Amino acid sequence: MPESLPLLDPALLERINGLSLTARRVVEGALHGLHRSPRHGLSIEFAQHRQYTSGDELKHLDWKVLAKSDRYVVKQYEQETNLRALLLVDTSASMAYAGSRTSAAIDASTAPNNSLAPSQHDDKFRYASTLAVALAYLLLQQGDSVGLVLTGEQPRSRVEPSGSPNHVMAISHALVTATPAGTTDLRAAVQRLAGGLRRRSLIVLISDLLDDPQPVLAALGQAHHAGHEVLVFQVLDPAELDFDLGKSAQGVTVIRDMETGSEFESEPAMIRDLVRDEVARFLKELDDGARRHGVHLVRCSTSEPVHAALSHYLHRRDARHA
Repeated sequence: MPESLPLLDPALLERINGLSLTARRVVEGALHGLHRSPRHGLSIEFAQHRQYTSGDELKHLDWKVLAKSDRYVVKQYEQETNLRALLLVDTSASMAYAGSRTSAAIDASTAPNNSLAPSQHDDKFRYASTLAVALAYLLLQQGDSVGLVLTGEQPRSRVEPSGSPNHVMAISHALVTATPAGTTDLRAAVQRLAGGLRRRSLIVLISDLLDDPQPVLAALGQAHHAGHEVLVFQVLDPAELDFDLGKSAQGVTVIRDMETGSEFESEPAMIRDLVRDEVARFLKELDDGARRHGVHLVRCSTSEPVHAALSHYLHRRDARHA
């Protein structure tokens, strides 16, 4: 047991070990079939230009320099020995949502794609926690350092970056003892995190992004333009994506905001098409904004295994650097 966690009771330790074991299996499943090392492209830093010579790969040619000066030069890179990654996990109340198929009550977020009442399957925060620990496990196995920041109304929890393989236990502990509650300001959280970094880092935001998209995207874009690599996993429940409420859609239903507690009545069957159109608009705004700001956005449904979401990103990144 790590020295930072000396007083864990057996039940809590079992939960932490269980999360760590799940994360390890997620990573192993995600990496199955990949032809390149997952480290490829993660911590590559530009070093200098040199004159192009016959045999150099054209993908390394600096086309901007060629256009400006008519000079043929290629980019050279150096591999950092240690990438620093910061995982920013959303702990606002909407992350506690786990879908609804039978309940007559619906919990909704103030964001365009309304969140619905919790049911029996895994909530978004549990999914996000598994994904966060899986990423931490992967990065630590690569020899990188990883830290964690939880953002929400509860007292902010931060696990400082470390490269120790056992550090995954400290990150697991912070996540299994956190409870999603209240609201959060993702824009401020991203700005606060990026503003405190003194070296180029990998910033990973894991959230449902149920917030005003433009300020959040702008903050992520600022972090990218400051030299950080920015990756966002948006975690949503299937009911938030398709507004399929099952029996809950019959008759008048109470709509409740999970973060503010405000309520109103509506008939979901009558507004289903309007909600779906608004969801599509909201997601397109996020996708377009992410591309515009240089942010990698991966959308995850809690109905999709975590290893599949991670594998999708790793394959896409691998192809990008091929």
